[in-house]
Amino acid sequence: MKPSRHGADRLIALAALSACGLLPAHAQSQVQLYGTVDLAVGQIETQPPGAPNAAIVTIKGVHSGGMQTSYWGIRGSEDLGGGLRARFQLESFMRVDIGATGRFDASPASGADFFWSREAFVALGGGFGELRLGTNGTPAWVAMIQSSALGANSVFSPGFRQMFNGGTRGRSEVDTAMVNSVKYQSPVLGGVAGSIVVQAREGSGTGSNYGANIGYRGGPVFVTAAMSQIRHAALPNLAAVRDQDLVLVGASYDFGVVKLFGQYTTIDNDRLASKDKVTHVGLTVPLGLGTLQAAHSADKNSTATSSFTRKTSTLGYVYALSKRTELYSFLMQDKVSSGTAESYVAGIRHQF
Repeated sequence: MKPSRHGADRLIALAALSACGLLPAHAQSQVQLYGTVDLAVGQIETQPPGAPNAAIVTIKGVHSGGMQTSYWGIRGSEDLGGGLRARFQLESFMRVDIGATGRFDASPASGADFFWSREAFVALGGGFGELRLGTNGTPAWVAMIQSSALGANSVFSPGFRQMFNGGTRGRSEVDTAMVNSVKYQSPVLGGVAGSIVVQAREGSGTGSNYGANIGYRGGPVFVTAAMSQIRHAALPNLAAVRDQDLVLVGASYDFGVVKLFGQYTTIDNDRLASKDKVTHVGLTVPLGLGTLQAAHSADKNSTATSSFTRKTSTLGYVYALSKRTELYSFLMQDKVSSGTAESYVAGIRHQF
């Protein structure tokens, strides 16, 4: 059936308006579904939170996220004209091995992982940078993964494991994302970019939490610094309120045949009731179609009456089947207060 003369005229008019940029802004909006599915098989050992000498727990079988925590997300943007854009992003963790949402269930120490717990925000951006409201990535966590040989590997990265993985006694009092927060992300100027996040008190705790980072990337060099000040415990863990001040400096240098990484972090808890000094060194080496990764972290925890150094070492290889699919294998030794935890896996990561 041929379109009516009126319908044809309307299509021509719409095409003309579109060509002139006169259609409403929502006609230029874009929405995308994306994420990562990561599964591995092997053994993972860890000392769970609790008593100082809690026994090491061993789990053998299929694990969700041997290289990166699986997640999925929806994001969209709209061109508002005049150099402005609106954007939203909603991301949810998932445990593909058991078909569950989140990274963990409720426990005596904390509530369950909430649904959009990775990042969830609405933003307004332009030449000035971007302002985001919602659940935003913690600046110190961003700086840590940027200057780590194993990046965002939450299971086998020694730095991630010791600082931001609460299930393995990570030291940071805030998670990888800060809920109820406002974030400013600067534009990149001369290779320099940074961010500031303020987490609202929301009626609990003794004050607001905030963090900031700054980084420079130029050629083979990357350097970064970050800090966070915590004055109330954030969701889902409201069991305690602790003061904590964290300062991190990190760097990497790419020589081509090898890329070197280094970090140094100090963490003061409850106004020097205890203090952590975390050092991290690592490297990546291109090898065939893949990359060899190695890293070591040492966390020296000191109180007025005691001290202990936790040492974690990892060796792994990541083989690229394509731009979106990788095979990997990792070995890790984690010397904790109750003994030595040994983990090893082989897995596949697919990004969509």
